[in-house]
Amino acid sequence: MPRFVLRGRTAPEPTSRLPLAWGDYRSRYVVGVALLIAGAALVSETTAVTLLFGVAGSAVHLAGWVVQPGRPLARAAVALPSLVFCWCTITGPKTMWLLALVLPCWLLVRRRPPITYWSLALPLGLGLALASAFSHVADKGLTFWTVVAGVVAAAWLAREYALRVRLVHRDHIGP
Repeated sequence: MPRFVLRGRTAPEPTSRLPLAWGDYRSRYVVGVALLIAGAALVSETTAVTLLFGVAGSAVHLAGWVVQPGRPLARAAVALPSLVFCWCTITGPKTMWLLALVLPCWLLVRRRPPITYWSLALPLGLGLALASAFSHVADKGLTFWTVVAGVVAAAWLAREYALRVRLVHRDHIGP
């Protein structure tokens, strides 16, 4: 019989308790996620002809990390590596799996425990499978959105696991 049992409730987000200099938690969270994804999408569609997409996407992606609620040092530490992973995707579906490496950046900012980094297997495996199935640049949009869906699903799984386990470990166990 296991000593720890997962409960139906979840603990509060660790970053929701941080004091914010401006805005509220939920709106900064939603806008930050939208900016991160939109910036990555613009960067991934960059070609030699559309370099302006890449510049605009870089600014939007970095703005997403600025807006995202979290510790400033963590957000600053992951902004550049995350942007580099986005730029690595411009060559097409063969390198789209690198977009999965944005997930550890997200997990660090969201203050997830190290055990949740196992969730990286989902978007990484999905990206590698798509890289072996698609090779033409015309398939870039399909592979991008599929890997993004995998990253979002993995981030959600990591959140659910982390918040439920965190709650169990904080509850008093025993008489």
